[in-house]
Amino acid sequence: MWQELVAAGKLPPLAERLPKNPVTHKPIHQIGKYGGTMRIFSPDLGYGALRMQYGHSPLWFVDDGLNIAPGMCDTWSANADNSEWIFHIREGLKWSDGEPCTVDDVLFVYHDMVLNDQHSERLIEFYVGGGKPVEMIKIDDYTIKLKYVSPQPLTFKRIAMRVKGGAGAGTRWIAPKHYLMQFHPTYNSAMKDFIEFDLKIRWDQNPECPHLCAWGCERYEIGQRRVWVRNPYFYCIDTEGNQLPYIDRMDEAQVADKEVQMLTILQGGVDYLPKVIHNGELADIAPLKAGEKDGNYRVVLIDGGGGTGHYYFWNYDCPDDKYRELFRNPKFKAAFHHLRDRKRITDTLYYGLGEITTGFMSPKAIEYNYNDEAREWYRKVRDSFVEYDPDKSAQLLDELGIKDVNGDGFREFPDGSSLALRVDFQATAGKAWLDGHEITIADFAKAGLKIITNSMPVAEFNVLWPNGQGHIRGNWGIGDGPDHLLYPSWVVPDEPNRWSPLGGNYYNARGTEKEDSEKDVSPWQRTPPRWIKSEPVLISEPVLKLQALLDTALAEPDAIRRMELVWEMIQIHLDQAMFGSGTTANDPVIYIYGNNLRNAPAREELPTGGFNNPAICPHPALHFPETFTFV
Repeated sequence: MWQELVAAGKLPPLAERLPKNPVTHKPIHQIGKYGGTMRIFSPDLGYGALRMQYGHSPLWFVDDGLNIAPGMCDTWSANADNSEWIFHIREGLKWSDGEPCTVDDVLFVYHDMVLNDQHSERLIEFYVGGGKPVEMIKIDDYTIKLKYVSPQPLTFKRIAMRVKGGAGAGTRWIAPKHYLMQFHPTYNSAMKDFIEFDLKIRWDQNPECPHLCAWGCERYEIGQRRVWVRNPYFYCIDTEGNQLPYIDRMDEAQVADKEVQMLTILQGGVDYLPKVIHNGELADIAPLKAGEKDGNYRVVLIDGGGGTGHYYFWNYDCPDDKYRELFRNPKFKAAFHHLRDRKRITDTLYYGLGEITTGFMSPKAIEYNYNDEAREWYRKVRDSFVEYDPDKSAQLLDELGIKDVNGDGFREFPDGSSLALRVDFQATAGKAWLDGHEITIADFAKAGLKIITNSMPVAEFNVLWPNGQGHIRGNWGIGDGPDHLLYPSWVVPDEPNRWSPLGGNYYNARGTEKEDSEKDVSPWQRTPPRWIKSEPVLISEPVLKLQALLDTALAEPDAIRRMELVWEMIQIHLDQAMFGSGTTANDPVIYIYGNNLRNAPAREELPTGGFNNPAICPHPALHFPETFTFV
């Protein structure tokens, strides 16, 4: 593709476009040939396709999250207590416009975006340690030191999280300072705000913005199409020294309607389709398999790696005293678990694929796979309350005094008042989740428990739940990994969107003026809604213990000891009969590969069968689409 430009002197030869030490990929099937356009689609031209490209990431998760490899940084190290980390950018690395990529581009993001009070870039997790911003120190053009006020042993894993491309695809690590300065108020007095800056930095939409990925935006048509074109300065080669990617372009159409998506596939309109950019469900597998020959494609199942499948979690901080006591009661939660017919749900929603489980973090997580003891912990979690046993559930509910006292067929609270379990979820819920919910409603009704289905507009729901006003949350499942501590919010309340909204906000208020303020205000009316330090009973002992364990684990330098601390957290979950109720772990997801596409992996060619679900450990970037080729 670049031969004519090189011959005309408009583009340097390959040796001058690559860094001194390029990344080398071994294609899983064959050395590729150059050329072609890979057709894909996405519902909204959003972040899904960005998860295909690792170029902006300093380090990369590889092997389904089992290992970490160098990315745009070729080396990294830490001091003895992990409070200082050094990262080295590949010397000679260049942006897609040929300009040098250096430490100044990292510092630009941190100083001119993250720490700029006028800009909305959030203070992302790997920039913070001990509640204080990290100090970023330039050693030389290619070497940067991150200096924290406390030990931060997980820094290298956080640096590897997501694809670091910004624009919804993960936290940003680097940006082209030489290009963006002209739109930044600090460097250009004509710029009075960041409106144009925030448009220009969108390398996925702005063809002028330099980038570091295999492909960049060549053309963007709002609501219709985006065309990606190969980067002449991409820093990866194959084992024979050929620069990647092999494929010249990706043609990404916007296809929002589910039926049109299916039709596009069946008519042979895609060459590659990872789960992260289509709305397909396992229920679609029969028509997709039937259409393989005519559509000139093959259906490939990759492990999702999810930990829960169809999932509910209770609001541990419900504003109604009776429901809050109920949702915190291990005996009630056990009764809830035993009313879930997991085999039926697994057979119906996931065609019998996946693993029946009570539900928690991904079975791919290292804390469940490191050794025999780790695997035993997974079995404990998986099997803890997994049996479908309406008789056991009835016994537990009777012991709680939750009985049908008025003869209407539904159980009441011990004081005789009405009991109805309200399930809150977004109106955008998919068919699979809704089908599982219908099964649950029927089984609970047989047991005398009434479920109220509360489907809400997304905007309203996004106010209800983090403000602690929900009852039981549906239409969400756990798929995070590859370990429990990288994104611990499902394990420990450290933010308001999961099972303890007020506990999460309490955690973030510690050490600030809000920690014990607004004592005379209802916890749900505080800003933000939260428990305060002087309310330990309301926070509850399990939450306080989990948060203390998290603090210890995040500063623990020894990886084995960190794992042991996670196991202590898991035991608290088990003692409390968990904080949510799942059905199926590791249900597979559908990928579509055109018959003429090579080097896209089958499930058996992946180290653990795949790990599609979490953006933290980003499939399909881990598959290295830059090695894909046509035959």
